[in-house]
Amino acid sequence: MPRAVRIFVLGSGSSGNCLVVEAEGERLLIDAGIGPTRAAERMRLLGADLVTPRAPLGLFVTHDHGDHASHALPLARALRTPLYAHDAAPLERARRRLAVRTYVPGRSVALGPFLVEALPIPHDAPHVALRVSAGRRRFAIATDLGHATRDLRAFLSECDLVLLEANYCPGLLATGPYPPRLKRRVGGPVGHLANDQAAELARSLEDTRVARLALVHISRTNNSPELALAAVAARVRRLPVQALPHGQPHRIDVTSRVGWAAAEQLGFGFGGRVFAPRLTIRPL
Repeated sequence: MPRAVRIFVLGSGSSGNCLVVEAEGERLLIDAGIGPTRAAERMRLLGADLVTPRAPLGLFVTHDHGDHASHALPLARALRTPLYAHDAAPLERARRRLAVRTYVPGRSVALGPFLVEALPIPHDAPHVALRVSAGRRRFAIATDLGHATRDLRAFLSECDLVLLEANYCPGLLATGPYPPRLKRRVGGPVGHLANDQAAELARSLEDTRVARLALVHISRTNNSPELALAAVAARVRRLPVQALPHGQPHRIDVTSRVGWAAAEQLGFGFGGRVFAPRLTIRPL
């Protein structure tokens, strides 16, 4: 039986992004948009300790925007873990004080039970989606992208779990308080993914390996978990989907499609709640 792989989402959204991946007694972190104190508090809310005698094998930063990278230096130091970044992520403060290790999109990095892969995605700062494998389980995270590419669809389709951005509702963005320049940035081809764009990508992941989809990086100003979920649920029929509220910690176990098919209930939900299913997934 495959060993458990757990994802602790400590933050998702413009207020700070950070998650912990755990498998076979080892950990990795992805992004550092919140500091050590807040990360430790949120980890405790999920029933685990962030700081343990066994240091994480690495902290991977996807891109150099504040909500993903501003706490890279203090978090890496507090956890005594190596910091990884691609060459296009400046991380100037961290690079002045630490020997930042380089990872290269298209080349996998093996660390303990983990295999980490990166794929460039369209954003207004050099940025990557990450895919992490441990044993027979695999998940990916793709946020902060203005549109979905064919390569990204292929990258995600080989995962058991996908964490996908559903950042904004176009109607709320158009009528909301953001200044015109920021609205154009968010809604542009190298900005963020709208609910309908996330829904279209989600539909393309049906009937692939993907067993579960979690909508993340949901704007508090221009969206809501309910709106994001409704948009995706309207187009997806054979894939369990949930939406994670902005800034709230959440734990997700990475399971296979067959594992989900054996569950008593499958369906659509947000936060920790799952709604009644419309369809039951059958084993492939």
